[in-house]
Amino acid sequence: MESVLILGASGGIGQALVKELNLRGKTVTSLSRSTDQFDITNENSIRDAIDRLVGPFDTIIVATGALAIGSNKPEKAIKSLDPIVVAEQFALNATGPALVLKHALQHMPHDRKSVFAALSARVGSIGENRLGGWYSYRASKAALNQLIHTASIEVAKGGRTKPLSRQWRSVATDTPSITVDVDVLKKTQAEAARACK
Repeated sequence: MESVLILGASGGIGQALVKELNLRGKTVTSLSRSTDQFDITNENSIRDAIDRLVGPFDTIIVATGALAIGSNKPEKAIKSLDPIVVAEQFALNATGPALVLKHALQHMPHDRKSVFAALSARVGSIGENRLGGWYSYRASKAALNQLIHTASIEVAKGGRTKPLSRQWRSVATDTPSITVDVDVLKKTQAEAARACK
C-alpha cells in the first residue's frame, strides 16, 4: 500500500488531500501546526518532527504556504515592500519546504520510485506575471520553484526520488467544503517515473 506524508495537514489544501488520499486507500501520515506544533519556518521544528516519523514514504507533499501572513496583505505597489514581510514570506513559502526536503530524504525509499511535491503557485512564474503586485508572495514561490528544481537535479543523480513543485491557480480555503483534485498526484508520479528512467 502506498504511504503518503502530508505536511500542513490542518490547512485547507492539506485537509482535503488527507481526506481524499484516505478515501483512495493510501496510508496517510500527517503533520500540522495546530496538532503537532510543526513550524515550517523553524528548521529545528522540521528536523524534530521528521525524525520522529517512521517511513519510508512513497510520496511526501508539503501543503503549507500563505498569500498573507498575519495582518500583512499582499503588496500592490513596490512602495509597500517591507523587508520583514519579504523574509517571512520566504521562510514560509520557500525556505521551509526546501528544509523539509533536506530532512525528509532519509524517509524516502531508494529501491523504488518516490515523489516529493511542494505546492507552489502559478503567480510565482515570471512568464505568468502580467498583473504585477504581490511582490513577496510571487518572489517566494519563484524561489520555491527554483529550490525544488535545483534539488531535483541533485537528488535524481543519486536515487529514484523526484522532487517537484506543483502549481495551483487558486484554492479557496476559507470554506469547510473545499475540494482538491488530487489527480494531480497521478500526473506528478507519472512525471517522476519518466524522470527516474
